[in-house]
Amino acid sequence: MKRGLRISVVDPDADYLGIEVAAASGRFAGTTLIYAGLDELSIVASRIEGFPATVDDEREYQFGSTESGLAGGFACLRFHCVDGSGHAALEVMIEDDHHLHDIASARFAFQIAAVDLDRFVARLRHIEQERSGEAILPASVLS
Repeated sequence: MKRGLRISVVDPDADYLGIEVAAASGRFAGTTLIYAGLDELSIVASRIEGFPATVDDEREYQFGSTESGLAGGFACLRFHCVDGSGHAALEVMIEDDHHLHDIASARFAFQIAAVDLDRFVARLRHIEQERSGEAILPASVLS
């Protein structure tokens, strides 16, 4: 996988949206399957839209759960600024579903560009509506 974040619809169901969350920083990578709500991608899009508004802006979204009794994996996306100029980064924490795979997790970060985040937000809304496809947030060339 190329450096960045990819969210793909892999299992559209009447009751949930099965998505794969995959991310890579160059040295580290992780992938997990999430059983998301039918409107969860637009909720994420609304939460991160317009980031960063200030150099102190920080936004976070968690998919799935770390509770062992629940199906699916877990992913936490934390968007934050890394300096006073407003350069942005995405910290990713991913855990795989230990019912389906060996226990595995990854945590890493990479820089992102605001213009790429704007495209990612629009694409999240589109793939939710279409119930297929993928949204990609590339790592910035600065990272």
